[in-house]
Parts: sequence; C-alpha cells; structure tokens
Amino acid sequence: MKRQIRLIAVLLLVTFTFSCNKDDDSQPESTVIEDTQPGTADPVDPTPTPQTTDLYLVGYERDGDKPYAQLWKNGVKTALPNAAGTSLANSVYVSEVDVYVAGQAETSYNSAAIVWKNGVGTHLTDGTKSANANSVFVSEDDVYVVGYERSEIINRESHYIAKLWKNGVATPLTSGINDATATDVSVAGSDVYVVGEEYLAETFTYQMKVWKNGVDLNYTNSSKWNRPISIFVDGTDVYIAGYRKNEGANIAVLWKNGVPTDLTNGEKQGMAMDVFVEGSDVYVAGIHSDENSNQIATLWKNGVATELNTNTSATASTVWVSGSDVYVGGHELKVAKFWKNGTPTSLTNGQNDATINSIFVTSN
Repeated sequence: MKRQIRLIAVLLLVTFTFSCNKDDDSQPESTVIEDTQPGTADPVDPTPTPQTTDLYLVGYERDGDKPYAQLWKNGVKTALPNAAGTSLANSVYVSEVDVYVAGQAETSYNSAAIVWKNGVGTHLTDGTKSANANSVFVSEDDVYVVGYERSEIINRESHYIAKLWKNGVATPLTSGINDATATDVSVAGSDVYVVGEEYLAETFTYQMKVWKNGVDLNYTNSSKWNRPISIFVDGTDVYIAGYRKNEGANIAVLWKNGVPTDLTNGEKQGMAMDVFVEGSDVYVAGIHSDENSNQIATLWKNGVATELNTNTSATASTVWVSGSDVYVGGHELKVAKFWKNGTPTSLTNGQNDATINSIFVTSN
C-alpha cells in the first residue's frame, strides 16, 4: 500500500494497499445429494472446486543505475512502459479484470505522476514539474490516486503539494506553503481517507495529516517527527502505519484512530511501512535493526514481531492477508522477493537492485 506507503492501497496497498480489500481463501465444502427414491443414489464427486489465487506485485528493477517499473503476476514479470525513460511502480490495485498501477514516470522535462491500466500508462500531470503517484484505490468504478506535485515558483519558492486525483481530476490537499505529500488512500463506502505528511519549516518537524473527504482530521501528534506511510480503514477504525523519531532513532508506530502504539523500543532503528486488518488481527510490515545493525524485514501480528530474514539487510514493504495465507513483499539485499507464511520466494537474480513496493491478492 506505500510503499509509503506510507498502501495500501496500495495500497495502496498497498490495498497498498498500499492496501485494503480481503478475499476469503476457504475451500467450499463437498455437497451430498440425498436419495429421492428408495434404493437409488446419484453419484457424488467429493472433490471441492479448486480455488484460483493470483498474486500481483509491483516495484522496480534497475538496469545499471536506472530504475524501471515492473509488475509480477504469479511470478511472471512484465515491464510497465514509459517511452521517455525511467519509472517507478509504487502501488497496485486489481478490480475485476483490470489491473491498476500507480507510480512515477520520467519525462523530457522532469517526472510525472502516472497510472497504468492493464499496462497502458496515463499521465496525471504534464511532467513539467516533479510529481509522483504513491497509491491507487478503486471503488465502484472510480479510480482514486494520491501523491504530490511541485507548485509553481512564487517569490522564488516552490513546494510540493499533496494531491488526490479522482478519475484523473486533481484536488490539492495542502496549500503549498509547506512541502507535503499524500502517501496512501483508502475508500470505505462513500468516505475517502488519505494519509500523508506536511513539513513545517519553521519548526523543522513533520506533521501527520489524515484527510477524510478532503477535511483534515487534525490528529494529535505525540512527537515532532511523525511520518505516516500506510492507511487501512476497517469499519469505523482507522489504522495508520509509519514511524516517529525519538532522540535520533526511528521508532516503528501503529496508530489506531490517532492513538499511537510503538512497535519498536527506540534502541535500534524501526519503521512500519504497511498495515492490513483481517478480522480481529492487525498485520504490519516493516523493518527493525538487529544487534549487528542489519536491517531486518519484520512482520508484526497484533504487535508480536516475526523476523523474515537473518544476518543480511532486507525490507518488508507491503503485506496482504488472504484466508489463512499471509503475503509480505519487499527485498533482501538486491533481490526482489515475497514471503508467503514466512517462506521466501525470489523474483530477481540479484544482478541489479530490485524491490517490491506493493502487493494485491485475488481469489476465485
């Protein structure tokens, strides 16, 4: 979901997402047909109907020092085109047969926020000013994307403006007085939730921002540095994954309705990067450092941490739960990979830097 962000929805997410929908992965029970006439019975096939699970992952793989957006479906990689140059894929959302990917595309001027639908890219900005799409979420045929775009230069100053695009139409969420970004989006019924941050230059601090239908909810900040990445809405509860600073160390944090819970103790670095809620269980993907200062990919379930790697540097960027299966995407060293119930699968060979930013799972 941020791959953010910060999902997802992706996701979104992420979502995202970045991200924020769930599918039941249970198998249908066999059906027994009762005799309608004495002494006879119809033959019954006791084999349940097989269920198809499709796993979508997006991120990038470098060619030399240049990143290019990639989509993996069930392990098969497809490059997302950008004729002008490099690109990044930040979030994926699947709606029926359509696959949406939000990201950033190099242009002849700068960079543009972009959405690929079934591999065809559409720019959300004109590319003359730096912009990025961090998360995508689809609800009732409406496509919501969040990110940022740099403002025009006024009095020799220019700032990043947090933006929400609905079906390609942009709505600014901040004024442009300070730098800001929207990292993730989630839609619940008729309500659109966006999480992001604003940098307050006068105090050198980051302020967490949560918008509901464009209105700032004014969540209370418990520290000077609150960096939200991912949002998940479950009924009336709003979950946000991110991190805060404490005496120079990053602390992984999960906020529920604005109330923070630290996932790491601040003695070593930590960061929460994605959140997913399934029933009464809350899953958070992120990182923490070990005693050797290695960056450890971590999955927290209801606050209890499980390390996904040892003795190397890795990142868990995104999480998705489908039935009894838990999927986590990220990278270890230079290799893009995902973990299913803790078992890793590599998607690249490690010759070039690659990573997974967002995951989406469908089951039929």
